[in-house]
Amino acid sequence: MPIDKASWTNLESHSCTTFATREYVAELDVSTWNPQWTKICMSTPVVVHGQSHLPFRCESRFGTVIGHFAIKYNEPDCVTYWDGYKDWGCTARGSRKRHIEQHLMNVPINADYKEFCATTPTFFLDQTFSGADSCLNSIWGVYGQWFINDPSC
Repeated sequence: MPIDKASWTNLESHSCTTFATREYVAELDVSTWNPQWTKICMSTPVVVHGQSHLPFRCESRFGTVIGHFAIKYNEPDCVTYWDGYKDWGCTARGSRKRHIEQHLMNVPINADYKEFCATTPTFFLDQTFSGADSCLNSIWGVYGQWFINDPSC
């Protein structure tokens, strides 16, 4: 089958994988007997939320070509955010590090909390952070921790 004739079927949304991102999977109507199935899969876009996306991974599952897509917009259930800013002060006298903690909210059920903690952006102390330095999962929820350079410590 020519590359431009392949099409996706059975598009399904799967779980949230990281901040604001959901994985989708679909089947490609190409036989795994075709020696070009990987190339065809990786170059065939699927439309999700009105935009075209190429797969980040393709696999053969029981003779069916499966494409995996990371959709990074219009996925509000996958958007986590920080709440409850807490400044714990200096980590120790002379450490030159300040300990900040925030509560991670809206973590999807059964999600990898460490991944969401590491990829949920925040802004405090006039600095932007792409995620926490470390994460703690407790009975009260997931908490991100930052250890910020502070010469006053």
